[in-house]
Amino acid sequence: MAETRSRWSEEARTHLRSASRELREAMKAMLPEGFWQHLRAARRETLLALRTAIDAWLEEGEKTPTGSHPS
Repeated sequence: MAETRSRWSEEARTHLRSASRELREAMKAMLPEGFWQHLRAARRETLLALRTAIDAWLEEGEKTPTGSHPS
């Protein structure tokens, strides 16, 4: 099988990584620590909500009799 070539040159990838790193550092400097604390808490709450939804879907799936498929 032929080697797969990247759509991006090594120079472009290096530049994008560097720009991304600089953007993160600029955001950290511009926004107060309280923002980051709230962001982490919101991310955690979002994941907990998703877990609750997945658990509910799994429970519903377990209630469906074997061999019976919903339309």
